[in-house]
Parts: sequence; structure tokens; C-alpha cells
Amino acid sequence: MAITKQHVLYAQLMEEVKIRLSCIEAAVQGRTGFPTPVVREFCYLQLRFLCELIALSCLVAHCDIKSLQSHHTGKAYSADDILGRLSKLRPHFYPFAWKGDRANALHLHMAVLKPQPLPKDELLVLYGKTHRFLHRGNIRKLLSSPTSIDLEIKVPEIMGWAQKINDQLERHTININDRQLIVCILRNRDDHNRVQVATAEAAQPP
Repeated sequence: MAITKQHVLYAQLMEEVKIRLSCIEAAVQGRTGFPTPVVREFCYLQLRFLCELIALSCLVAHCDIKSLQSHHTGKAYSADDILGRLSKLRPHFYPFAWKGDRANALHLHMAVLKPQPLPKDELLVLYGKTHRFLHRGNIRKLLSSPTSIDLEIKVPEIMGWAQKINDQLERHTININDRQLIVCILRNRDDHNRVQVATAEAAQPP
């Protein structure tokens, strides 16, 4: 099957996902040299970008790339805005994590993971949660505790979110219509752990 611009752009988004996940790991392991509050902000900034990358990848999967330049959905940039608009247009627009194996060169057996590691509603919870870590706050909050600086990073929580994102995208599909779907492997071991993206035809509707 020919590689399309859609495949290339989708793969680029997923490669960026891998980079940002590795940045979170480096930060919580103390390999950045940042002071503690900045480490936390850095990690939540990466999580916010990861939410937006997932939303943008959904948009790339479902829309003709040229039409995005003029359509109002194509001008959206926040994850909640993009996912909200897509949910009104397509019933199956969000990536589904799966497990399975290859039957032969042309057929792949896939089973949807249950429960999903990071369903859409939970991703939106994470996206909303990042706000409080990426703003300094208002003057009322500052005056109420002028000397209080929160130094807690909550590494398990940060890594928990990062792991959920990784597990949702490690092997996933996005249904384009009743038969066609995009299949993505985040780290293809047969290709130096690069992203693999292809369009496939489902044996039965989702």
C-alpha cells in the first residue's frame, strides 16, 4: 500500500509522542538539572502536549488534510475543543488500544483491550488537570499564602498518566469508517523501534 501524506503526518505526531514521554522519564529521574517546582511544571507541560497530540492525530486520521486549512475544526488547537467537535462528527474517532498477533503477511488478529488504558473522558480529565500546574495563579491566592511554595512532584501520579498514554498508543487503531481503519504501532521492533502506520480493512464493522 502506498504511503500517503496522512500516514507520514500521523507517524510524525506519534514520533513526537515518544519524545515527550522520554522527556518526562528523564525529568522525574532528575536528569534535567531543573529545580523541583520546574520539574513538575515541565512534566505537566509534556502531558498537556501529549493530550493535544492525541487530539491532533484523531483529526489527521479523520479529515482530508487539505480541507483542514479552511474548516473550522482544523483551526482548533486545544484537546477538549478538537475531541468535542470530532465526537459530534464521527462515533468512532478516538484511538483504540489493542493486542494481537500477525496471522500472515496480510492479516492481523486484533482484540480491543478492556478496559482501555486511557479512554477519551479520562484524557480530558488529565487535560483539565494540567491547567493548575502551568499557571502561577492570581493575586488572591498569592496573598493567602505568600511564603508557601509547593515542592511536591508526585512522581507516581505523573508516571501513571504517562504510562496510560503509552499503553493507549503502543498498539492502536482509529476507525475511519465502517471498514477502513488506521493501524499504528508506536515502536516497531523490526524497524529500529520507529513508528509504523498503515491503513487496513476490518473483517467486520466496529
